[in-house]
Amino acid sequence: MEYRPDELWQGGPWEQPAPVFPAPPQVVIPKPRPAAPPRRARRRGRSRRRSLFLFTAAVVLICGLTAVCAVLFRDTGVPMEQSPWTGPSAIEDAQTGLPAALPRAETGSGVTVPISPPSGPALTYTQVFERNQRSIVTVLARDRTGSGQGTGIVLTEDGYVITNAHVVQDAQMVTVELHNQVRYSASLVGYDLKEDLAVLKIEAEGLAPAQFGDSSLLRVGDQVSAIGNPLGYTMTMTPGIISAVDREVEMEGNRMYLLQTSAAINFGNSGGALLNDRGQVVGVTTVKIVSSDGSAEALGFAIPTERVKYVVDQLIAGEEIKTPRLGITLLQKPAGPPGLEVAEIEPWSDAAVQGLRIGDRIVAADGISVSTNRELARIKDLHRVGDRLLLEVLRDGETLEFSVLLTEQPDS
Repeated sequence: MEYRPDELWQGGPWEQPAPVFPAPPQVVIPKPRPAAPPRRARRRGRSRRRSLFLFTAAVVLICGLTAVCAVLFRDTGVPMEQSPWTGPSAIEDAQTGLPAALPRAETGSGVTVPISPPSGPALTYTQVFERNQRSIVTVLARDRTGSGQGTGIVLTEDGYVITNAHVVQDAQMVTVELHNQVRYSASLVGYDLKEDLAVLKIEAEGLAPAQFGDSSLLRVGDQVSAIGNPLGYTMTMTPGIISAVDREVEMEGNRMYLLQTSAAINFGNSGGALLNDRGQVVGVTTVKIVSSDGSAEALGFAIPTERVKYVVDQLIAGEEIKTPRLGITLLQKPAGPPGLEVAEIEPWSDAAVQGLRIGDRIVAADGISVSTNRELARIKDLHRVGDRLLLEVLRDGETLEFSVLLTEQPDS
């Protein structure tokens, strides 16, 4: 983030050494009362019989507890498939960074993320939770060293699930657990590590899809809430507000524009839902800020649904996520007329072909006024490579329009 103290850092659980989410605290059994003073030993033969009886009772007790644990903690639903170990060289796909052993689902099904306008009266937090409790799932990922846990959002009745890419990164096996504790083995439809989004598919029917809302309508101060599985505490809801929109966050050299929220987000919330006051998903939780001294609080971030829709639609279609580029460098000057001044123009760009010049000031894109790089990037990133972006430009007191083709920057 801009202007952050050095002791702060961003990142989801993938930047931590494989956290293990503890189970809820167990009930503490009171210590037994002090034993009565030992009686005087009697005949040796009886002492032996008593020892044998105690040993037998202990064995029976251990066997009984083992059986009870097996019943209580057995998996339900479709059993997870075991992936054979083939050696470190074959575990991960060198090109993708994700494991080759993870089964892949077919793409091109035509499924897309539907964005619905807000409707009806505002809901209470309780009503928001009740509307979404069947639409939030637990994502369990197992790799060579152990297992991790995240959250997912049900997209379709037949088993499409959205989560973060870092939740399933390096996984050998991924399981989705529904609200009723039924588990299904998951296949990977697609993922993008830079966008930190992934789509899973489970063979299920009759699921409860979440409703997705328009994140572009959010304003600072709007009521939101997050539902996820922080630190293994499943289906936890935390209230908050929208603290900022289009917040620029840089992670591992990758720049993202995210929603900032005061709703508590912890390890395990990754891939969960940020919900508006109509119970609609407006963001996918992905990042929190942590300080070494514990002073950072209520600094969580979510991927806005307008970006989620673009990325997820591309992943399900089996298309590569390409970042559209204008091929120009812009300066934001505090003085002078509004807009962004063109400082450089790449020769490979369509902006050069269309006649943009250094010194031009871009004041609007697609009819929306822009005064910062962040605002222009937000509009641009809603387009695909090959689309055209309509720019309104001031030049020598005259207003001009340029329809610039968004292209993919060449390697050199």
